[in-house]
Order: sequence, then structure tokens, then C-alpha cells
Amino acid sequence: MSWLNHELAAQWRQEGKRYAADVNEFVRIGMESQWQQEQPEPKQDERSKLAKDIFRMIQEANQAGETEQLRREIPAASWPLTPAFEEALQAVRPMAFMNGSNEVILHAGSPRERGKIYVTGKDGIRQIPGLHRVGCSPDGSYFALVDGQGIRIIRHPDQNLEGEETAHFQWTDIRVRLKASIPDLECLADEEHPEDILDEVIPFSDGQRLLLVCGYGVYLLAGDQVDLIHPKASERRELGLEDTIVDMAHGAVSKDGRWIAYGSQMSEHLLMDLTDKTVHTWEPGSSYPHYALFSKDDLDVWYNACHFYNGATIQVPIAEVEQGLALNTEEWPIINEEMRVYAAVALTQGAIVGDAYGYLRLMDREGRELWRYFVGSTISGLAVTSDEGMLAVGTYGGMLHLIDMLNGAKDEYTTGTAPIHETERWLLWRNYEPLRW
Repeated sequence: MSWLNHELAAQWRQEGKRYAADVNEFVRIGMESQWQQEQPEPKQDERSKLAKDIFRMIQEANQAGETEQLRREIPAASWPLTPAFEEALQAVRPMAFMNGSNEVILHAGSPRERGKIYVTGKDGIRQIPGLHRVGCSPDGSYFALVDGQGIRIIRHPDQNLEGEETAHFQWTDIRVRLKASIPDLECLADEEHPEDILDEVIPFSDGQRLLLVCGYGVYLLAGDQVDLIHPKASERRELGLEDTIVDMAHGAVSKDGRWIAYGSQMSEHLLMDLTDKTVHTWEPGSSYPHYALFSKDDLDVWYNACHFYNGATIQVPIAEVEQGLALNTEEWPIINEEMRVYAAVALTQGAIVGDAYGYLRLMDREGRELWRYFVGSTISGLAVTSDEGMLAVGTYGGMLHLIDMLNGAKDEYTTGTAPIHETERWLLWRNYEPLRW
């Protein structure tokens, strides 16, 4: 272990324990008093001054193949490290665990630029060449693979992302059909490299249809049809606008393939019933619609709206929409009134939501917080195994966290109340080789 500086590693561990204990006690008192009890802020984390030396040890431990020892000697942490490497940071987005395994497929790269697709597993990490984006269906069976020619939907891919192709959409066809339907508006068809600017690529659980979300709006692809569903072209023309560009576009697809939840910064919360294309609308709980998620059983849809780094999440029961009761409802149950949600995954008991501040919270369906967990950087993506035993968390700090959800205990370096345990981490930074931690 020539890479290990014992003195610096000991300082890192000691300060990590001290800081986590101080913050956890601060939060405990705050939550128990509903933040009414005055208390001093925890002393600042001093580990940032060790960042360059710690990163060097991470690199050398990886070169030596001694990452298990690295994790024991230098417990992983984000916030003391990332400020010293801001130019190298990029968003890491886990898309899904593959075929019931603990292998994760992910995208590394900042939004709206060409990134890289990786698959991680117990044997390490490998890049999948030629792909620009990947998306997974709500039931985990189908993957959308995006390259410069188009988008293929495949079923149950292998480790190299090869599988049975169930649908194929060529960019040339997408462009032609969009320009035929909206020739007077600048849209996705006018982008030179549409494969690089997609925010979401969501195949339906039938393996035939596809939802695309990007800065040019939300598009539904089915067979030879390509429809802009948000913003509405007619409304853009009425406003005298010449394009379909929107901010904070987002979308989600129900597992049964009947519903699409979507919106953008200046819209309402939107829900489309694909059986007849009826669109239901609701006012956001905060300023700007930002995220949508269907519950695991498709009985509810959660909508988040943000205001700066905060926000509010409401819950809309699908049954009330089907029964026409939604027209008479002005206020929906509030799940959370604090978080600007960047990513979420549905679980049997509710959902894990990840926010702008780097917190994960497990919320049940009645809006009760069951636990919180701090990863240290704005959340960019989440994925969970089908048995809900493992969680993959991606951040804008360029890290992938792999977390054991069934561990039942947290270590002394963890900030939060969650009885879960991070087992492994990957650093995926610009101009560096992927590093295991």
C-alpha cells in the first residue's frame, strides 16, 4: 500500500466522524423541536484542505487494484472533495439496474452535450461505444438506445446492451414527420444533433412507443407517428412565438402505458390519458413545475414544482381523475413542502426523492418522511432494483453511489437518519479515468 499516507487517512476519518456526528445531532434537535430551538451551526468540515492528497491516493489505489482497502482507510465523501475539482465535475445519471442484477447502466455527461454510456458491476466498469443516451421502460423490461442514426428499443439487453429489437425510430424519419406537422416552428427536427440534447428517453412497457423530453418540448413516438404534445403548437402560434423551446421540460410514463405526466417551467401540471388524448391540468404547489413520477402501482402521480432550490410535491390519485372527481378538486394532498426534486424512484411504500441540496428522502404515500440521507451534491438520477434492495444514486458532483437498502444500519460517517449503507462509489469526472472508491 505505497499509495496510503496513514497520517492523512487518519485525519480524514477522524474529521469525517466528528462532522457527521455534529450534523446528525444538529438535525435531530432541529426536527424534534420543529426547528424552534436555537442552536449553533455545526463546525465546518475541515477535510477540504486534504482534497488533493486524498484524490491522489484514490487514483493510486485504483492503479494498484486495492479499492477495498481504500474504502476502509479513506471512507468516501463528496463535499470535502468536489470544490477542488469543479472543472472536472459532470452529471452522472443511473438509468436502471439490468435484468435483475446489480449491474447499473448510466450516462455520464452534463445536460445537453454528448456524454458516455457505462455499465458498472462487480467486475468493474466498461464504456459502451457509439451510444449517446439510454432510457428504460417503467417496468424495467425495455431499453431505448440512442445514437446518431436513431433510437432502438430492445428487450432484456445483455451486458453489451444487445437484445431483441422491438422498435426502431430513425432521426431522418422523425425530422420529416415533425416538419410536416409543424413546418412553421423551430423544434427538435431543426437540431443538428438531437441525440445529444435529450433530457429523457422513456420507452413504454409495450416496447413500441417512446417519450422524448428535451429543451424543444415533449414528444410522443408511436409507429410512424411523431407528435409534439408539449408545448401545443397552436398555443405557440397564438402567442406569436416561432419555436417550441421550453425550460425545465419533464415527463413520466405509467407502467400500464395509459398515462403521461409532464410539464415545463411555465405550464401547469399535465396528465394525458392516451386512450382518448384527454389532457388534465392542475396548478402547481409551488412556482414552477419541475418533475413528475408515477407510483409503483400506477395509482397515483406525484408532481413537484420548484422555487429556486426549494419546492413542493403534490399527489394526484388516478382513480379520482378517471371518475371525473379531479375537476372539482382545487387542492391535492401535499407530500413534501421543501424539496426541489431532481430525481425520484417509486417504491412499494412510497418513493425516494432526491433534491437540489443533495438529500434523499423516503416519503410514504401519506407524506410522512421515513428517513433522509445526504449524498453531498445535487441529485441527478436514481435507480432501484426490482426487489428494492439496492439503490443507485447519481449526482452533479460526478459520482455514482451504490447503496444497500436492506443493511439496517448506517455507518458513523453518514449524515442522515436512514438505516442504509453505501457499499461502493464511482467517480466519473471529465478527463479522468473512472475511479472506484
